Amino acid sequence: MRPTKQFVIVLIAWCLIGFVQGAARVLGLATEIFSLVWAVCGITLFFWAAFDYFTIGKIKDLIIERSIPTSLALGAPVKATMTITNTLSRGIRLLVSEPPNPKLTFSGLPVKLILEPQQAVDVDYSLTAINRGEATLKGAVARIQSKYRLWDFTFSHPKTSKVKIYPNFAPIAHLSKLGIEQQIRQLGVHLSQKRGDGMEFKQLREFTVGDSLRQIDWKTTSRYQKPISREYQDEQNQEVYFLLDCGRRLRHKDDELSHFDHALNAILLTAYIAIRQGDACGFSSYSGEEKWLNPVKGPSGINVLLNTLYDLESTKENTDFLKLAEKFVKRNSRRSLIVIVSNVREEDYEDLIQATKVLSKNHIVLVASLKEHSLVKQLDHDINTVDDALSYSETHRYLQNRKTLATKLRSSGVHIIDTLPNQLHVQLVTEYFRLKRSHLL
Repeated sequence: MRPTKQFVIVLIAWCLIGFVQGAARVLGLATEIFSLVWAVCGITLFFWAAFDYFTIGKIKDLIIERSIPTSLALGAPVKATMTITNTLSRGIRLLVSEPPNPKLTFSGLPVKLILEPQQAVDVDYSLTAINRGEATLKGAVARIQSKYRLWDFTFSHPKTSKVKIYPNFAPIAHLSKLGIEQQIRQLGVHLSQKRGDGMEFKQLREFTVGDSLRQIDWKTTSRYQKPISREYQDEQNQEVYFLLDCGRRLRHKDDELSHFDHALNAILLTAYIAIRQGDACGFSSYSGEEKWLNPVKGPSGINVLLNTLYDLESTKENTDFLKLAEKFVKRNSRRSLIVIVSNVREEDYEDLIQATKVLSKNHIVLVASLKEHSLVKQLDHDINTVDDALSYSETHRYLQNRKTLATKLRSSGVHIIDTLPNQLHVQLVTEYFRLKRSHLL
């Protein structure tokens, strides 16, 4: 409870008048009647304020019901509704809002309302998730004015709500409506259509431009009197493990999303494509909170993956690739495609080489490394001073060392992509198909 602005202004005015009349009495200019009137006004104001205080009634019986989704996508605004019911015996003026939350922002609040007795009003607003994980929304807050607008009473509804904030899976929802070939084109991935040995037969279809003569089923063509092609699909029931670095390497942020969030989105999209291809996808996090998910497949697989990694956060721990490799080989021996997602630097060479040697005994290893977009852009800046030249030189040396490291890793038999965060999903899907169609798995 606190006095309203109107009440504070009246009190200040009354005090100023009292100061003036006190000064006038000292100078012998004030009369007793003036002082008496001032005192009577003060007493009246006191009793008026006391009476108005008790007119508020039982505000704890005010009903506030909130309707929000139980799950949100990072950065995607969603509609929410708050229903306020006035259970008091008089009309009320109030201001309703949501309490601050570190994982959410609100649009359309606060809202001023005037409610008659027993009247209910719906307030529509939107909330946007700004951090992944589980968010607890405390009860809605209402500020209610007393009958004569002298007091503001704050009411916090005791009911709380919990929501889960996932990576933005809108691209996945969009892709689910498309066929696999359309999905690949939507992602911007260009693949050569490989048909032949090692591919599983899928169906017969009409011959189209681009099909090879080896695809033609001559017996069926003779029967239907038109060219019929055999369509093949990649081998299924293979395993793909995504190993995500939760250490300090992916904490950098070039745009609205951190490198860690870009990595999560790329993993989800690639896993979705792989599951649609009939493969099974597993997951493990390292250098921070450690989570393990055995390979899942089928329509529900992507949901299982989402619920496993939605609340992961990057930490300030150092990355230990060799420790990661040793732990992984103890838990899984079946030949799989291992995708290590991190930000690989020059000082990682020895550790990473040893780790990939351990993993490569039974697995195919792909290292997906994210580089800082801000450093790449720095090479485009004009050089006007000595500091500019030094900055350019150091940035160029850093990026060149990354290229040299990637070359060394490839020469050691490690598959690697070194790309910008916003291009990781395209590069990852492209490399997944390349490795899958090369029959290395």
